[in-house]
Amino acid sequence: MRRLFLLLALLAAPSAHADTLAAFRITPAGRDAPASLLLPGSHQGEAGLPSPAPAIFEGRAALLLESVQETEDVSDLLRAPRGFEVLAPFPPAQRRLLEAASACARLGVEPLSPIGLFLALIVASADPPCPGLPAPQATSDGQPSGGDPALRALAEARGIPIEGLETRREQLTALQRMGGDALLRLVARMVEEMQASRPPDGRSNLDAAMVQALLAGDFAALRTHTLATMAADPPLRAAFARFMLDERSALMARRLAARLPRESLVIGIGAAHASGPQGVVALLRQAGFTVDAVRIPALPPPP
Repeated sequence: MRRLFLLLALLAAPSAHADTLAAFRITPAGRDAPASLLLPGSHQGEAGLPSPAPAIFEGRAALLLESVQETEDVSDLLRAPRGFEVLAPFPPAQRRLLEAASACARLGVEPLSPIGLFLALIVASADPPCPGLPAPQATSDGQPSGGDPALRALAEARGIPIEGLETRREQLTALQRMGGDALLRLVARMVEEMQASRPPDGRSNLDAAMVQALLAGDFAALRTHTLATMAADPPLRAAFARFMLDERSALMARRLAARLPRESLVIGIGAAHASGPQGVVALLRQAGFTVDAVRIPALPPPP
């Protein structure tokens, strides 16, 4: 989900925190148990963010991410009921773009449900994009940077297992719970973003604010900015906040609470799941864990 709204521009913003990253240290309160490390971030590498230092994985049992690749069959969620025309609500220009995305994604089912259309757009807009789709904004200069790719690479280099906090079906079911109409409006917003003209340098004030928020550990600002992109559609914003953020955060917190007392883990989740009274940090504190904001060592950006 982060990719929909936080496609950050190629930035190298100076920061007092350039040699560290914001994180949380989690310990089971009052118990002789190992500490774990929670790193809220993006779901892809971002230019302007340093990479976490390899030392953060010393003694860790696993890396937990929101999800990992799996082979579970979810075709029933991607296929629309007979007679349902998912592209009907879209104007011609958007329909052509979505048709190109659907053909290129090759999800193996048709006609697509709203979930299938959403997933096709995500798959087809990857870099490089499918023919007929606008090129995505640059988010990396090819160098290592913060986010899931860096965490995955570090864990793989050390032979540390990488596991998911959610299954693919659980994530897609969260989308389904938003409702088909809300999901189609979300797809329309994604298409509008792809079609929108960009500033000459590919940057915006919002992009810069997001990078600085990640560097400073201001995860509440990241959640606010994510939901602000839907300010013109309050029902969509409410559905997204409930089903895609808060309910998924609750599921992640429950699964972490079951493992943290017996394992030392590195946990990488989207920054919007870390803040607020229904965020993972607050929920773990309510469950009796001590969760302290810390700065962890990071590798300097390449020259």
